[in-house]
Amino acid sequence: MYTVKFKDDSIAEYDLSDNILEASPSTTPVVTLLPDWLQGGTNVTLFLNTMTKPRHGKLYLDDSSQTWIFCPGNKKDLSTGVPLPDLSSTCQQLLDSGQLFRGHAKFHRVYQTRNQLQLRTCVLRHVSAYGLTQLVAPTSLKHLNKLPDSDQIVWNSAYDEEFDGLSSIPTWEVITEEQFRKLNKSVKPLPSMAIATIKYDEHN
Repeated sequence: MYTVKFKDDSIAEYDLSDNILEASPSTTPVVTLLPDWLQGGTNVTLFLNTMTKPRHGKLYLDDSSQTWIFCPGNKKDLSTGVPLPDLSSTCQQLLDSGQLFRGHAKFHRVYQTRNQLQLRTCVLRHVSAYGLTQLVAPTSLKHLNKLPDSDQIVWNSAYDEEFDGLSSIPTWEVITEEQFRKLNKSVKPLPSMAIATIKYDEHN
């Protein structure tokens, strides 16, 4: 068994019995990293990071450019479709990142998948407590305002990190005071509180 890497970065494994080294270019098998279900005319749902909403359509291979093209709807119009260059090498990444779905997936499932992926891949900056002059977490805004300016910068940065992370998931929906007053009386708001603390890393 040996591995062959082709010019388009696709990789395949062959057994010595395949006699691939003795085969002429005309008989060399076409190797692709695309999944078996992806063929010309396959129904897919596309939601690229540059798109504002997901679209249902079909994938076609343009024979002249050897480029896969996404055509929204049921019309095969390669001239107005969305080209997906190097799909053989990026297909798995598109699938893993929730940008490409097999079949015409329900949009609510597409949005749910993207939200879960954003939550899973969310990487926080983890503001360092190194450099704090006082290793006592502030218990209130009044306490925070009494700290040295350098300490206030650290704590405010940590708060912004947490808030931005929760907002990007998203954890809540922002409404106005007028909208809140119009809510049904049976709806009770949940109180919230920002708690400052220093987390210690056992590995450092």
